[in-house]
Amino acid sequence: MSRDVQDIEFLKSLTVLYVEDDDLGRAQTEMFLKRRVGKLVTAVNGAQGLEIFRTQPIQMVITDVLMPVMDGLAMAEEIRKLSPTVPIIVTTAFEQTDYLLKSIEIGVEKYVVKPIRIERLEHALLDCAHRLLGEELFRQRIWLETEAQRLKHQESLRILTSGIAHDFNNLLQAILSAFTLAKMKLPPGSEAQRSLEIADRSSEQARVLARRLYTLAAGAEATDNLGAPDSVIQESVSATLAGTPTQAEFHFSAEPCPVRFNATGLRQVFTSMAINACEAMPDGGRLVVSTGPQALAEREVMPLPPGRYLHIQVQDTGSGIAPKDLPMIFEPYFSTKERGSQKGMGLGLALCDTLIRSQGGAIRAESVLGEGTTLHIYLPEVVPEAWPFRS
Repeated sequence: MSRDVQDIEFLKSLTVLYVEDDDLGRAQTEMFLKRRVGKLVTAVNGAQGLEIFRTQPIQMVITDVLMPVMDGLAMAEEIRKLSPTVPIIVTTAFEQTDYLLKSIEIGVEKYVVKPIRIERLEHALLDCAHRLLGEELFRQRIWLETEAQRLKHQESLRILTSGIAHDFNNLLQAILSAFTLAKMKLPPGSEAQRSLEIADRSSEQARVLARRLYTLAAGAEATDNLGAPDSVIQESVSATLAGTPTQAEFHFSAEPCPVRFNATGLRQVFTSMAINACEAMPDGGRLVVSTGPQALAEREVMPLPPGRYLHIQVQDTGSGIAPKDLPMIFEPYFSTKERGSQKGMGLGLALCDTLIRSQGGAIRAESVLGEGTTLHIYLPEVVPEAWPFRS
């Protein structure tokens, strides 16, 4: 595929903000832009454009200079503070040196003189798209290299963990049996029996840990359910939050989006997420779970292929995660919490990642420190033609 074709196709995936106060000029250019870009958002002055940029995912900006309320260069300067790299194309009827110098100082990508010639605007658009595509391909390559290293590391860890979990569980069985026999031979209520009961409870916690390690190594079992996982999600979250100051809200999609899933695995996932949310909100808060179908484009959520997915969002109002910690939260034994038998063991989100991946999906996180965290889960939709049983 030639550079021009790649750039044209990539341009069609971008959301572009076009700011112009002249109604006629905006309408004419808007017709052209709608045929070239993925989504076009328009504004009539810089203040309105800046507000749109703050609230919507904009990948490119085209703006006039002289406008009421806030001019284009003032808006561009504010946009640069929010996003130092977003391409900005300025259109103006003036070729004055001060405008050009100010544009360069702000970091404007392209400068198109009015009256706008479509071929010049198109050339500017494709140049910006080419730069963005190059950055996207570079990020994708880095992600693929990092992911390959991570998967290699996880495969080694999986083999080691599986063996340890198996042997550990066998040892625990012998220990628990010995505790049971010892308690039978001691007087009820004796100090020795109480000590054995404490040891028994600790051994049970160790057995739970062994099961988690085995799940981390093996992933979920067969995806034995087909449909919406709403009831599994609600039951898991509600049971976990019962008796805590955290309030749960559920917003399940009315639009059908059937998926294959392992019920036991999903229970573990949403139980872990609810536990994490409680720990992030010790004084209480809200945990909002919502679902809905979503069509993903290529490279939109790595490593998922394009297609339709059930998108599940789990959003808390907790303390959030520091930017330096966010890339590590799905790594085994990484935890921002205190360590200990009743604290974090660093396996919860690693297990969630393993279980969701084993069911053909993906999980990612976004967080604002001090405001909360949102976990995004994607499970592939099963089209009716692929169902094993049809009426």
